[in-house]
Amino acid sequence: MDTIKKVGYLIVVGLMIMLILAATGGDNIPMDMSFGIGALIALIGIGITIWEAKTNKPMFYSYGKNWFGGYLNNGAFILGVATGFFATKTMYGITALGTLAVVYAVIWTVFKAKNAEAK
Repeated sequence: MDTIKKVGYLIVVGLMIMLILAATGGDNIPMDMSFGIGALIALIGIGITIWEAKTNKPMFYSYGKNWFGGYLNNGAFILGVATGFFATKTMYGITALGTLAVVYAVIWTVFKAKNAEAK
């Protein structure tokens, strides 16, 4: 159930980023550059997600009293932001969001099983 909440958070963030882009007329970054930036951010998000899953972090694990809401950042948030860079066309954004959500769910499922075996 916890993994479903995390994947849901990723989807909500990704959809919100795409809605913001659609409302503001999209980004003016060339498609190749936008995809490259999106891929880089997605790789960072996947790396953070693997670390979170390995160390069995809760959904919102980071907290700082002077961050003014910065504790909402986690691997799912970063992957949701990456979706915005892939969304040069709506279908690209939806495809990227679905792909990143599946990758995120697989990472958490694999590491939950490994963490359960280790106990």
